[in-house]
Amino acid sequence: MPARNCEIYAAEAIRSVARQTHEDVHVLYVDDGSEDQTGEIAQHYLTELFPARHTYVHNPARLGKSQNIWAHLRPLAAGFDFIAILDADDQLADSNILREMATHYAAGKDVVWTNFFTDSGRQGQNSDLDPTCSPRKQRWCTSHFFSFRSVLLENIPESYYKDGKGDWYMGACDVALAMPVLDQTRNYKFIPKLAYRYTMTNPLSLHNSTPKLNALTSKLQHTNALEIHAKPPLPLYQPRSPLPAPPPTDSAPPPPISSVSGDITLSEVPSIDPAQVWHPQAARQLGKQYPDLLSALAVTADSGTTPLQLLSLSRIISRHAGRVLYIGAPDTATLVVALAAEASVTCLMAGPRDEQALGARLALLGLDRTVEILAAPKSKVQFNNQDCLFPSCATLSETAPFDVVIVDARAEENEGTFAVVALPAISEYLSQSGFHFCTLLTRNEVAAQVIEQTAKLTVGLEQCLGGIGGTGIVTFPVAKD
Repeated sequence: MPARNCEIYAAEAIRSVARQTHEDVHVLYVDDGSEDQTGEIAQHYLTELFPARHTYVHNPARLGKSQNIWAHLRPLAAGFDFIAILDADDQLADSNILREMATHYAAGKDVVWTNFFTDSGRQGQNSDLDPTCSPRKQRWCTSHFFSFRSVLLENIPESYYKDGKGDWYMGACDVALAMPVLDQTRNYKFIPKLAYRYTMTNPLSLHNSTPKLNALTSKLQHTNALEIHAKPPLPLYQPRSPLPAPPPTDSAPPPPISSVSGDITLSEVPSIDPAQVWHPQAARQLGKQYPDLLSALAVTADSGTTPLQLLSLSRIISRHAGRVLYIGAPDTATLVVALAAEASVTCLMAGPRDEQALGARLALLGLDRTVEILAAPKSKVQFNNQDCLFPSCATLSETAPFDVVIVDARAEENEGTFAVVALPAISEYLSQSGFHFCTLLTRNEVAAQVIEQTAKLTVGLEQCLGGIGGTGIVTFPVAKD
């Protein structure tokens, strides 16, 4: 729901979504630099009608719908089956339309849209598309109410939301979104219902606030639309190959993908990555179980942490954590805090800049009350003839011991050495009754080397390679009989 200066329409737009019979809905509401009470009204009704099922974003200055799609919608897309666009000065007119759309997606459709009517009584001209012909060669007939399978958003380059000068489109943004989505599939479904009420009389709508070409289109929209249609079409989306069939029952079982402490032997990596099949499932589960996680993702850059990794960390935290220690970059720290709502969290940041960055993110999300952020300048630490710069742990004595420690070594200059040093550097602050030490690394080859080095110098510990969503290491004491 993109919004700007639509305070008199904001409440009814949100209510129209709340009246939907399809309840599995999450609302991303983007207040694009409004100068009236749009944001305050929206936050009130979102909190009342969609508790734990919405993400609210406020831009201090106007970005425009195209840039908001890239900056705010795209990062959340992977966690959901399909996306539908409702402008915040319009309303859904059919209370069953999301449920009906969901049935078409469950049946395998990739793009579903309806017809619309305006508040002045005009009926829209949306219709079917010819699946044998490129949508760029057909008339524009997919405007409102437009929805699409979320995976299609991931394949659209940033340049498709920008004009020839490299500026974000400020007009015809619905076309800029729909055209590259429609390029990728011919599996369309048009629902011939007047399911969307378009507020044509809003004086601040683009077609009313810029020179008009006709009743519904401004010159800016027309110019941008022509340029958008002229862009080269994206290739048809090719879904990943399915997982290979299981072996016959009389054959030997496949070897394990990972191993534990001692000699490390990595099995041959299959040509098809099973993680890609399970990432969307993990994202959906996380979105439902940890509503703050979606908001955390909205205010972080790309931390490089996958849904399966986050799911693995969430399970470790929920099962073992009373106290959690995190060491690493602020972006990943924000996600860890969102997963650890029931635990006490300490975040060790490598200097005032990271401390301030994390503090600002958590304050924005309202997650700063139960988190302790410590600035710890890096100093040289040596272990097993290796040395690297590691955050000072001297300030941890008052918050230790820790049940779960998460060290993100991926942004370090030498992540392998950083990971080797981390365990002995933190050892005196670990819980004596049991702990789980999680190390995030970019590659399992590096993780195997870390295990090989630390296994020679530690006793009584299990080290699980691939224990964090298929990557990284989880180290924990051997269970006693």
